[in-house]
Amino acid sequence: MKKCLSVLLTGLILSGCSSLTTEQKQAIDNLTPCEKIDGLLAAYTNRFDVLKRARVSTKYMDAWSAKYNLVGNQCQINALNDQNVIYRCQESYKEQQAAVDIHQKAVNFTRECLANNNWYESQKESATSLRTTFVLDDKTPVISIHTGKTLSRSTPWSTSLEVGKPVAGN
Repeated sequence: MKKCLSVLLTGLILSGCSSLTTEQKQAIDNLTPCEKIDGLLAAYTNRFDVLKRARVSTKYMDAWSAKYNLVGNQCQINALNDQNVIYRCQESYKEQQAAVDIHQKAVNFTRECLANNNWYESQKESATSLRTTFVLDDKTPVISIHTGKTLSRSTPWSTSLEVGKPVAGN
């Protein structure tokens, strides 16, 4: 029951136009990571519409800034086509350890939020990459946290968190 109320509250807070009132911004800032993840999972079926803010279109995709962030401060919703829409956050770092620390923090709060629902967690690691993936079933969006080397000289490491296409859609 608490989860239903949390999702309902999140939906009410996020509904409305793309610009946020002071009260909406404050309410969003007070959401826990679990409430944000629940909101993302619930919003996936409607292409994250309640989370969309400013729109940017290119010939390759449509993108919107997101109303809240789980990693970093610039999360986006990207629609590559009619079937493929993802919520994605990415932050860049000068040091590998800083990126790994954020990766572990994101894994910990995601694991804690999903613990009661039998999500499957897997992890792949190499010298320059670390990916942790959470899967519930073939209909629920996958949550993936990735840390890896980039091509940037000033910030050669990044950590991202994505909520997107269910396993059946891959």
